[in-house]
Amino acid sequence: MAAPAARGGLTARRIRIAAAGALLLAALIVFHRAAGQLLFQTGLAVLLAWAALPLCRLLERRLPAGLSALLSLLAFLLAAVGLIWLLVPQLIAQLSLAAGAVPGLIDLTQSWLDALEGMALFTRLGIRLNSSEELLHWAGAKALNAVPDVMQRLAGLGDRLSRAFPAPVLGFYFLRDRESFCFQASLLIPLRYRRRLLAALKEMRREIAAYFRGQLLVSLAVACLTALGLLIVGVPAWLLLGAVMGLCDLIPYLGPYLGMIPILLFSLPQGVSTALWAAAAAALVQQIESVFLSPRLMGGATGLHPAYVLLLLSAGGLAAGLRGMLLSLPLFVCVRGAARALRCAAREEMP
Repeated sequence: MAAPAARGGLTARRIRIAAAGALLLAALIVFHRAAGQLLFQTGLAVLLAWAALPLCRLLERRLPAGLSALLSLLAFLLAAVGLIWLLVPQLIAQLSLAAGAVPGLIDLTQSWLDALEGMALFTRLGIRLNSSEELLHWAGAKALNAVPDVMQRLAGLGDRLSRAFPAPVLGFYFLRDRESFCFQASLLIPLRYRRRLLAALKEMRREIAAYFRGQLLVSLAVACLTALGLLIVGVPAWLLLGAVMGLCDLIPYLGPYLGMIPILLFSLPQGVSTALWAAAAAALVQQIESVFLSPRLMGGATGLHPAYVLLLLSAGGLAAGLRGMLLSLPLFVCVRGAARALRCAAREEMP
């Protein structure tokens, strides 16, 4: 009689879990906007706590946990606000400078197309570039149509950030009571799976933290070095172009080539020699990154052959565009870390 009773209890438990899941799904569908806002606030709080965690651990050696969390979070927020206060006005000014250089770039492109149109090779092959003006008008129309969309996205981002005021408070509690939160979350995992899943989650956290921390440091160094090199060469909008190169550097292998395009475009009006020096400066920074920065800061966080990296980037781009390219490697690192931890746990449990 014990076996049927046990099966009946297990069936009732599964029914309760399924009903709770269905209710949660229905609540998410009905209140999806509020759920999205709550998820955004929680995610931002987790990011703040994660960014302040190294300093918090250092302060906890001599100070109480609550005071360490408060001081580390305040230090990070003050540093972020100070950086924004220093850089944003310069970036806005250089963005206006770059926008003013666009008509000159269009005229330069038009002269190149006109020169190509008169080449004997194009005439023999029957290639005509009579549509060069149409191409430029199409590109200009696309750019003008993109401006309202970009402004709308920026306005939406500002509105979301203005409603994220609970995030620093949540980040403080996540930082101060992180061990308690982790312990309570571990109790939700069934006992027979707990050891394996906790090992997998720990390895995933280690892998993703190493990847993101190293990648952000490398991108920041590339942005600063590129901006300094362009400033020395004499390229206008050097700070903006350095920031663009730093953002593009988040995409492995393909990003530097994408970041090189605006550098060449905005340096060519200054002369061919300036463009060549700018390209040389950007290429030198990439060599410094590949030889010195990435091996030291990344520490083999991916450990993948370049062919595999390109395949992952291609798959991510086909699946979700630029967002997929940015997330393909972190997701692979997480899956690889979880698989490694589960495999080691299974080996340890073998008799």
